[in-house]
Amino acid sequence: MNIVGLKNSSVFNLKQLVGLLNQLSNEQYTDEFPLLSGNSMGKHIRHVIELYQEFFAGLLHGEVNYDNRQRNLQLETNKSLAIITFDQVILDIENLSKDDVLVVKANFGGESPIELKSSICRELAYNLEHAIHHMAILQICVKHYFPFVVLSPDFGLAYSTIKFNQTHVHPNVSSSK
Repeated sequence: MNIVGLKNSSVFNLKQLVGLLNQLSNEQYTDEFPLLSGNSMGKHIRHVIELYQEFFAGLLHGEVNYDNRQRNLQLETNKSLAIITFDQVILDIENLSKDDVLVVKANFGGESPIELKSSICRELAYNLEHAIHHMAILQICVKHYFPFVVLSPDFGLAYSTIKFNQTHVHPNVSSSK
């Protein structure tokens, strides 16, 4: 998949998250649920947003360090701010024009961070898969607590799962994408 495909898939998934947020009240967004181990949907959303933000901050100097995210608690308590921030992330994704080499710094429990060679496309793919992972968790919460919320049948599914389902599970049913 080239950068255009990654951009399109990323934007599609982030718009699905915005669609979810538009169906929730701020109270529902911030409620802490036993099903989420006492966390709120807002905490999951903040986490997704901040990884994208750290990715874009790192593009400025060619080095991404997801450990440096801001942990802006307003993103998990203010649904409107989360939507506005998603809109900005979507614009940033749409403005990506090429793949370049990046360095990712990460601490995996050692004394100091390690440096990994990466690229814009690789990190965009990482953020896409990370968002889908959190979407899957949010889908479980939504189905349990908010059955009135309408989600795409593909919400929170990996693209490989969608493709598998189309060809093996329900070969005559087309996906919503």
